[in-house]
Amino acid sequence: LIVLGWAIVAFLYFPLVSVLGEAFTKDGAVTTETISRLANAKNVRIAVVNTLWMAVATLITVNIVGIFQVAVLEFFVVRGSSILKIGYATPLVFMSVTAIAGYNFAYGQNGAVTKLLVTVFPDFDPRWFRGWLAVLIAHTFLMTQFHFLFLRAAIRRVDFSTIEAAQSLGAKPFTAFRRVVVPVMMPTIFAVSILVLLAALISLAAPMILGGREFRMLNQMIVTLHSIRRTDMAALLVLILGVVSLAFFLAMRWIERRGKYIGGTKTPVPMQRIRIKKPVTNTLVHAAAYLLFVIYSIPVLLTLAFSFATGKSIALDVIPTELTLANYKAVLFNPNNFAPLLNSIQMSALAVVFVLLLATFACHIMHKYKNIWTEILEFSLFIPFVVPASFVAIGLIIAYDQPEPLILNNVLLGSYSILPIAYGVVIIPLMVRLISAAMVGLDGALDDAARSLGAGPIYRFRRITLPILIPTLILVSANAFNELINEYTASVMLYNANNTPLGVAIAQGTQVYDPDRSAKTLVYATIVMSISFTIIMLADRIGLGRARRATN
Repeated sequence: LIVLGWAIVAFLYFPLVSVLGEAFTKDGAVTTETISRLANAKNVRIAVVNTLWMAVATLITVNIVGIFQVAVLEFFVVRGSSILKIGYATPLVFMSVTAIAGYNFAYGQNGAVTKLLVTVFPDFDPRWFRGWLAVLIAHTFLMTQFHFLFLRAAIRRVDFSTIEAAQSLGAKPFTAFRRVVVPVMMPTIFAVSILVLLAALISLAAPMILGGREFRMLNQMIVTLHSIRRTDMAALLVLILGVVSLAFFLAMRWIERRGKYIGGTKTPVPMQRIRIKKPVTNTLVHAAAYLLFVIYSIPVLLTLAFSFATGKSIALDVIPTELTLANYKAVLFNPNNFAPLLNSIQMSALAVVFVLLLATFACHIMHKYKNIWTEILEFSLFIPFVVPASFVAIGLIIAYDQPEPLILNNVLLGSYSILPIAYGVVIIPLMVRLISAAMVGLDGALDDAARSLGAGPIYRFRRITLPILIPTLILVSANAFNELINEYTASVMLYNANNTPLGVAIAQGTQVYDPDRSAKTLVYATIVMSISFTIIMLADRIGLGRARRATN
């Protein structure tokens, strides 16, 4: 409890108070000078407007694409749906700055797809994938992972007898999907919409790499202000971004609670796929489904293929013609090139282990005791859910840029430990939410039986609770690690020359066009995809195996 309380005060509340102080005080007195400067800054006003409309536009496009994907995979009869599923699942392992670099390599000014288009259409603008359009496209196809994970599970819970009833009344397949299936999935749609909206609001990698000077969002301005040592203005901007995120979150929850949703029967008929009888409509659905598959697959396939290409081939070819292993040797056996990958693995693993211990203990306390203190604990641990990673970074910078008694008069800024701490703060809401959900399903009779046999609380937790939780803990840890190894927002603001993380190295490799640097970036992206895929498969396999043993 002491360690948990110290961590919450030191790394959640104290940085929050520090940001407030930096934004609204100067020399110990309250001031509005920072507000005036930001209000008069045209670039800041443009960034605020861009952030707001981009978040709303992303919400619309992601829901359109995501719901269509779910319909293709689970509702309509579409040939090759198992192949389509592989393409639609790529955002699970091809994410964050890694995916943005891949999309830039495929569709950017010097990308393979753009080279092909310019060759076929000489008047085609090679800079088409730039600015707001590029950011919106990247958001649209990289944020459908929430739909792939959660909506596919939701549609399988729909009672097929309700669809049969609608068809018996003359409803066409699309009408049945829109009027029967979507209303049942609406709670899940709202849940994933909140995640998409928050992710779009705090997006940094996409506008930083793809938006360029033409399109700036709030997080870009925060990083820029931090780079020129204007922490007061950066602090006020992260407060604005945090308030906007919270406002959107509360608005979505309000809309969700006012809605009326349709439930199913107690013994639902399993979902079955419906065949589209009209040839034209069926052809259009198949064409759209495979077009999405191509859009998803091209960046991944090109990243994999060109990671083995020579610099000359990267610069000139649409499909690599000269293959080599030199790129991988340069990354894996050169200490300077291997350092970012090693740094990210070490810092991500350190953050996951520490947060896993604290989150498991905190969830156990919140599940066991229901009082005002556990309510405060739960509220505290969910603070990072509605504030951006840039807020966390700026808070740590302001709070610990000088000796501070909370951390034994040490200075965190510029140290190795500040990034693992920031990583831990960023992922703790996700881990707490999933572990807490798993604990809700625990059978209290097992703990009561162990207590009646004389087992103490620690022994009961170790022998009863923990074995049942281990599958969830493994899967949660795997997902958290995959997110952190790709983390960019906090990393770009907190790293130093001695602990450059992989996300920063990948972003730096995309800023200047150099075939040799591009080769190294592609190798980084391929290795990260391989690590993420391996971890997910191992976690799923180990978790399911342990789940069966725990149940027995």
